[in-house]
Amino acid sequence: MSRKQKTREKIMKAALELFSKQGYFKTTTREIADLAEINELTLFRHFGTKENLFQQTTQAYVQDINIKGEIEQFKNQSFEVSIREIALDYLEFCIENTQLYKIQMHLSDNMKDFVRLKLSRGYQKELKEYFTELKDEDKINGDPEKMSVVFINGILGAFTVYVLTDNTFTDIPLEALVIEQANQFAQYYKK
Repeated sequence: MSRKQKTREKIMKAALELFSKQGYFKTTTREIADLAEINELTLFRHFGTKENLFQQTTQAYVQDINIKGEIEQFKNQSFEVSIREIALDYLEFCIENTQLYKIQMHLSDNMKDFVRLKLSRGYQKELKEYFTELKDEDKINGDPEKMSVVFINGILGAFTVYVLTDNTFTDIPLEALVIEQANQFAQYYKK
């Protein structure tokens, strides 16, 4: 890695840390530069603006998930097993993107589009297609689009409570809650 790349990485790591703790608006470029142990002018040379730094940082650190690959892997298993595995994979995806999720939670409602993250949109689309296929095969009941939203909302809700309470809401492990939600989801929708 070149010196320039190392400097960019240091700046983005510092930005990610501060944006996730303080939010976009409360974080200054001076604070980011100080944490990265660079001159503020260096930050602007690499990214131009704070907004550009924010967008490049969030895009660089979002961990994507290959839901199509996940679904293909579980198609030969029972609906219950596949839903449980997909739920755990989605939870892992959320955990890997905790800092980015915290950044998004700090934004006001009119700024949600400011973060161009796709933490759930692509996932919902692929789940809808999977549920449509299962419905066409007469294996499940329910509206595939609603099912995909309910599925994501359940896991994302548990994850949000986990994040907002620093895992002090319950002694039940988050993974156990997600498995329980997946089991109930599968029981409700399977034929």
